[in-house]
Amino acid sequence: MSSATPPRADLAAPGGAPGAATATVPEVRVPAPGTTSGYLVFGTGRLDESYARGGVVHLVEHLVMRRLGPLDIEANATTAPHHLSFEAHGTPAAVKEFLGRVVAAIAGLGTLTDEEVLAEKRVIDHEMRSWSPHPSLYAIRERLGVRGEALGAVDPPGRCFLTTAEVVDHARRHLVRENAVLVVAGEAPEGIDLGALPAATTARPDRGGLALLPLVTPGFVRRPGAPVSISVLGSRADPRHSVAVNVLDVLLYERVRTEEQLAYLAEVDTQDLDHDRSQVTFVCDAVEDGAAVAALTVVRLLRRIAAEGLPDGILERGRHRALALLDHPGWIAARAHEDAARTLLGRLVVPLDQERAQVLATSGDDVRSWLADALPSLLAVLPDESDPRLEAELRSMGLVLADPPPPPLTGRSFRPKPFRGTPSRFRLVLDEHAIGVVGPELSVAVPDDDLVGVEDTAEGFLVVGVDGTTIPVAVGDWWGARAPLAAYLARVPTGLRIPDAATCPCPRPDR
Repeated sequence: MSSATPPRADLAAPGGAPGAATATVPEVRVPAPGTTSGYLVFGTGRLDESYARGGVVHLVEHLVMRRLGPLDIEANATTAPHHLSFEAHGTPAAVKEFLGRVVAAIAGLGTLTDEEVLAEKRVIDHEMRSWSPHPSLYAIRERLGVRGEALGAVDPPGRCFLTTAEVVDHARRHLVRENAVLVVAGEAPEGIDLGALPAATTARPDRGGLALLPLVTPGFVRRPGAPVSISVLGSRADPRHSVAVNVLDVLLYERVRTEEQLAYLAEVDTQDLDHDRSQVTFVCDAVEDGAAVAALTVVRLLRRIAAEGLPDGILERGRHRALALLDHPGWIAARAHEDAARTLLGRLVVPLDQERAQVLATSGDDVRSWLADALPSLLAVLPDESDPRLEAELRSMGLVLADPPPPPLTGRSFRPKPFRGTPSRFRLVLDEHAIGVVGPELSVAVPDDDLVGVEDTAEGFLVVGVDGTTIPVAVGDWWGARAPLAAYLARVPTGLRIPDAATCPCPRPDR
């Protein structure tokens, strides 16, 4: 059966009839308005929060914006894993007025009331109901654990219990002149005065380097509900970085989204990890049962490029995309904002002109060698519900299950009661330095030195370890364990305890 080309409805020229041979589309051009962008950036973010007191920076952000009053300008504030920023876009005078209001609001945070704090907690609770972390943050969490920037992928369990005093204390230590930088893109307003910002009363915290968890790499992990995420580690200082990232963005999108039709979202994202280390992550929202196929497609393609080089034409398209971004006015302003935050954190900043020169000089073999160097750090985060045959396929390609085994436990053990929620073959183990659960196919332990939070529940408590390990403990599930568990809770530092969610002043839908 032969196929015929379907009829096509041509566009009509203005005033003309449909089907005109030379159809045109009306074009309207307007002069670009002169817009000034102002960013006030502070070197504080989720990186400065503990698990048990997570969310304080976001709360500070809301309380500052709450005190600005009505605004006749495009304005916003952002809490990132590594910085907090307030921004506005408009006329120079309007940007100057906005920045002045922000400074005044920060200087006046000492007068915060409990009513204001509670009101914004409720606003944030409503906001977070529709919030989900960027898919690339799942991979960062696996690499860094809940102590580091992986907090960006965790909904803080204790945010509703932050006190007014804790909020004010954080602002006094971090929202200070010595921890701020002003970025202005476009026509600069005259006479911007940030002198009213408080001065630091304590030394800025030394964050130091971020330690990666001892994952076996290249490897993979399965996590319930996680999107497909394939990441490698690199460096922004590497002259091959910019072109390589854009080449992967073009190539992987076309393969997974356009050719294989395995996902709607398919993109490459770069997140800073340390002073120059970064994570380059391909993420996709695989359709139906396509997670296994999508993951295997990406890993196989990356390995083939590292071994054989790039397909024809892809290098030039990736280079063109990189240059288009570097020359885009909006990107230049956003880049200045990001570089300001990197400067505050002591991280590497690559000047735009230097990066542009590197893009022009990068060859196809440079991209191939960049990927070959990065592949040993490959980490795949996969949905727990994906095809179980995927694991065998990944193992055949040299990837191993990257969940590190817990340390061995010794100490007093407690058998579970029968017919309760805990399987009868498991034991609870307590010693002077750790808590754990041990069974025939499972061993989970959280040493006291790795404890980042204990969240109270109606039946017991939830223990959270440095790498995200969680142990739910229902006290009634274990024979003879009530007194030892009470002793365990007594040795947990107060700052790591999270109150019972039932007392939360702004109830969360997941409780």
